Amino acid sequence: MLPPDDADLFDVLGIDGDDAFEFIDAFAGRFSIDVSSYRWYFHHGEEGFGPGGLLFRSPDRRVKRIPISVEVLSEAVRTGRWPIDYPPHSLPKVRWDIRLNQAFGLLILASVVLWAWYGLVARG
Repeated sequence: MLPPDDADLFDVLGIDGDDAFEFIDAFAGRFSIDVSSYRWYFHHGEEGFGPGGLLFRSPDRRVKRIPISVEVLSEAVRTGRWPIDYPPHSLPKVRWDIRLNQAFGLLILASVVLWAWYGLVARG
């Protein structure tokens, strides 16, 4: 059974993260659609998870989700541009969730380097 024309295709098909980005890129390329106004965070989340997401909301968790339906895709093909006019919104200039994830990654890397140095050099 096919979903209705107004169903959220990304939700129905389980498209999220990198798969969603790849879908939009391929769709835009295949049908020559200008997607410069496309705002991913209204339609899907990002790939992966890190500790920063526990303390800071990612862009997709700051706005109300807008479904990508067959109707939306059909309109994009018909007009050659992304058809959604997004509601007014603001996002922080800095992605603190990503910054915290980077800091956490550097801390782990520094710990491994120190452990290796201690094991190889300091012990002789």
